[in-house]
Amino acid sequence: MSRAGDFLLKLAALLALCGALSGSAAADDDIKALLGAMSRQIEDLKQQVAQSNQRIGQLEQALKVYKSEQQSPKANLVGAAGVQPVPASAAGAGNSKEKAVVTVGDTKGTFKIPGTDTSLGLGGFVKTDLLFNSVSAGRDRLGDQQLIMSQIPVGAAGERGQVTFLAKESRLWFKSFTPSEWGDVNTFVELDFYGDPATYSYTPRLRHAYGSFGHLLAGQTWTTFLNASALPDNLDVGGSAGALASLRQPLVRWTEPFTWLDTPMEGLLALETPRSRLWVDNHLETGTANRAAAGDPNLDAAYWTTPNADRYPDLVARLNLNPEWGNMSLAALGRQLRYTNSSNGYRQDAWGGGVNLSGRINTVGLDNIRFMAHYGKGDARYVSTTNTFADAALDSHGAIELSESYGAMLAYQHWWDKQWRSSLTYGFAQTDYPYYANPVLTRQVQSLHANLLWSPVSQAMLGVEYTYADRELIDGRDGVLQRVQFSAKYSF
Repeated sequence: MSRAGDFLLKLAALLALCGALSGSAAADDDIKALLGAMSRQIEDLKQQVAQSNQRIGQLEQALKVYKSEQQSPKANLVGAAGVQPVPASAAGAGNSKEKAVVTVGDTKGTFKIPGTDTSLGLGGFVKTDLLFNSVSAGRDRLGDQQLIMSQIPVGAAGERGQVTFLAKESRLWFKSFTPSEWGDVNTFVELDFYGDPATYSYTPRLRHAYGSFGHLLAGQTWTTFLNASALPDNLDVGGSAGALASLRQPLVRWTEPFTWLDTPMEGLLALETPRSRLWVDNHLETGTANRAAAGDPNLDAAYWTTPNADRYPDLVARLNLNPEWGNMSLAALGRQLRYTNSSNGYRQDAWGGGVNLSGRINTVGLDNIRFMAHYGKGDARYVSTTNTFADAALDSHGAIELSESYGAMLAYQHWWDKQWRSSLTYGFAQTDYPYYANPVLTRQVQSLHANLLWSPVSQAMLGVEYTYADRELIDGRDGVLQRVQFSAKYSF
């Protein structure tokens, strides 16, 4: 029984005793003894209450310090009691309940790294493709795995009725978000398995690797010249013949958001890695010319040189318009093309550039139109699929002349319902070379994509796509590719 209960019993006994012994002389001594005992118990109770109040105060102070640390994890301040906060690792050594735990991050799909403000996320997808090609691009070539316009064979060359299975487009990505007084520090890294063109080799390839600090981004990602949101929703990862190349390269970019006429806008300015891609007349040998005349499909870039003589970065500026009905962007590119010959000390250079208008416009329901239109001189590296056109040509005397490139892409995406959707995409691109350029260079390309995609849940997609692509050379010969592609994609 507690001391308070005992005290109450004695008090009741005292009252009873007083009633029973009223008027008795011996009762006085008994009452005095009982009152003395009760007085001592009252003092004990007062001490207990004081100790309890002191303990409650200590616990309340500790709770305040804990809440303060949770709201400001980076603070390393001395507590109100003058005791330095104990690190989670040290506290956990004595009590497993105090060990740091993983918590939900600041951004959906992320988690906090214990002891830091950094939110970390990871994800990706597994994608398997089954392709039936009307003609093969050649042994272990990317043209059998995705649309590469420059690898479409011309004439009678190429294996007919070729089948390819692959899962190279499967991806894995990591991202992080860390708040700071100077702005958010974010990173993103993404890999796929297209590092080796061999059909059955799965070499990891770096797609994106960049970090951003406030408005400044640095690393490898989509070129600023490309509005990636305008790319069509196709199963084929190679891209449309008329769209800009899906080019990812190292760059440094500043993005400045602003509002004009109540419309959100962005201004982007970037310095990007340069790479001149030239056709050189004296690189054409007799044996190579004979192979080209026979329609050898392995000569798509045999006449090009990419000299390591670039002196200035490519300069790109873009203006984004982001209204409620979609987005539009206008981009401009300026670059120097430069050629040197170490054997004779010859140097030649020229300045070129291009413009690009692209966007995505919402129509009815979830339907939308996506488009691109571009023109330039010396910007062929940014045009169409990989290695389709050359930026410029050098004649036998070393004079450099820029090629003129232009093209467009138009796609319409229709949602049959929330699970089924289709896209129809047409693209066209052409490059005009000087008269002395070799006639086996690609002059014009076009492609048509049509697909039907089914997503019963957000993490899964099954689809089928038909592709028609045509490649025409300067000499008038052409090659046609027809492809049926089945794909299964599972995201995580």
